[in-house]
Amino acid sequence: ELPYGNFILSASPTYEMKQDDLTVNVGITAAYSRDSESKESKFYIYPNITATYRLVNDILIAYGGIEGGLMQNSYFDFASENPFVSPTLYVMPTDQQYNAYMGLKGKLSSNMSYNISGLYKADRNKALFKNNDITLMTDQAYSYGNSFGIVYDNVDTFGVAGEINVDVNRNFKLGIKAEYFSYTTNDEAEAWNLPDFKGSLFMDYQIDEHWFTGANLFYVGERKDQYFLNDGITVTSPFTVVLDSFFDANAHLGYHINDQISVFAKANNIANNAYQRWQNFPVQSIQFLAGATFKFDF
Repeated sequence: ELPYGNFILSASPTYEMKQDDLTVNVGITAAYSRDSESKESKFYIYPNITATYRLVNDILIAYGGIEGGLMQNSYFDFASENPFVSPTLYVMPTDQQYNAYMGLKGKLSSNMSYNISGLYKADRNKALFKNNDITLMTDQAYSYGNSFGIVYDNVDTFGVAGEINVDVNRNFKLGIKAEYFSYTTNDEAEAWNLPDFKGSLFMDYQIDEHWFTGANLFYVGERKDQYFLNDGITVTSPFTVVLDSFFDANAHLGYHINDQISVFAKANNIANNAYQRWQNFPVQSIQFLAGATFKFDF
């Protein structure tokens, strides 16, 4: 057993100030943490300051802030993000000392909005997924380089992002977003399994009263993990491997027969690329799904 227990209690009082087109929220976040195993308690104070300023009505709005907090981690959250984790995880909270960000947002037209931002944040004890060591002397099913553990490190993240959203009479919606990240670690050689770039596009279109369609595409950049060479007798020392970036596209088409019954068809991973989101675990290739839905009217 790996016993652990973390109790967190936090409060975030803020004071709002408004003057013309400027809105400022000033406050702090106070957090109390209790480790039930070590019987140790800690108290944390974080900044909680945000501001917005309308430079040109709704066309150009500047915003920024510096916030922080003590974030509770759980085995459930880790397994939801990466289903290949081993049962040997030690779980502890992440101390986000600050997350400083600033950006510009607004509307280019009545149905088109944008958001451009940058951030720099400092996480202490940030959880990173890392391929587990191969231990041939044990008979555990997760000991052959086929599972992931968690390592904690102090990670500083710099990021920039941009997005555009289009909403035409609620019949056509389109969103495009791109994000770039750069990481600095304290103890670990790399920021394991964190991508350097992420991009996404989604679209929903109500063609007419009955027909509807949509699509979503996403791109994830390169990640790094550790890798072993194993011949069944000896195992090499771990070395860093770069996981290729990948692209995934999905689409759907449907028809409303009436207000209650609809039929639909979906195609996932249209590019038919068995990419590896996690090392050694390629995803399924192209998939098709068809079905029907029924809405009850109570």
